[in-house]
Amino acid sequence: MRRNVFALCAAAMLLAAAPLAAQENGPWLQPTFITIDVPFQPLDNNFSESVSVADALRRTENVAFVADYESARGALVDLGGGIRVAKNFGVGVTASWFRRSGSGSFDLKVPNPLVANRPLDLASSVSGLKREELGVHVQALYALALSKRTRVMLAGGPSIFNTKQDVVRSVEFETLPGFTALRLSQALIADVERTVVGFNVSADVTWALAAHLGIGTVTRYSRAKSTLDPGSESGVARAIEMHVGGLQVGGGIRFLF
Repeated sequence: MRRNVFALCAAAMLLAAAPLAAQENGPWLQPTFITIDVPFQPLDNNFSESVSVADALRRTENVAFVADYESARGALVDLGGGIRVAKNFGVGVTASWFRRSGSGSFDLKVPNPLVANRPLDLASSVSGLKREELGVHVQALYALALSKRTRVMLAGGPSIFNTKQDVVRSVEFETLPGFTALRLSQALIADVERTVVGFNVSADVTWALAAHLGIGTVTRYSRAKSTLDPGSESGVARAIEMHVGGLQVGGGIRFLF
């Protein structure tokens, strides 16, 4: 019986020591942490392209091409970590990965070789356009205690984005007899990859469940501008501007060491 009492007292002391150990570092809870989150990206990130070049035959008129690409919203996968450097300050890095498929539409206007200023129009849509973003967010960290087991981690710094985006490279079509209309043969798709640098700011709230385990929420805004050039058979330079990153809100698990 006495042994059981001693065992229960020892267990109680260990359980009490766990939160105390987590408080020794103040708002950091522990000097090192690892985060695994599933944020959601709710904002629009649609983009478009508009190209106009002189027609080879009727040089007083232009061939015009306009394309619109829909937003790719959805969940990301986040993996990050940080370490305390001094007092409330630290450094960290987070990697986020996002992949979705979407659709787009385009409108092509070609001068009519028989009638001036009466272009032939071809409008259509494409689906299954892949968009992939890998972001590496380097962060300076500052921790604030909200309670004995809760802290908020403020972070900010540069972000490196590697993006892959499917866009319409060119449109193949046939001219119907009498130059009355255009008929689509196929839309050729190009997978364009770019690496750009932007920025990130975030706030992470962690609730410690035990000395080395917690749950948390993250709110991050990261942004960069990427310019895509899918090229074309005509050799026309193209510059499709799109934004990567955005507002991301979610939560996950925290490992504290």
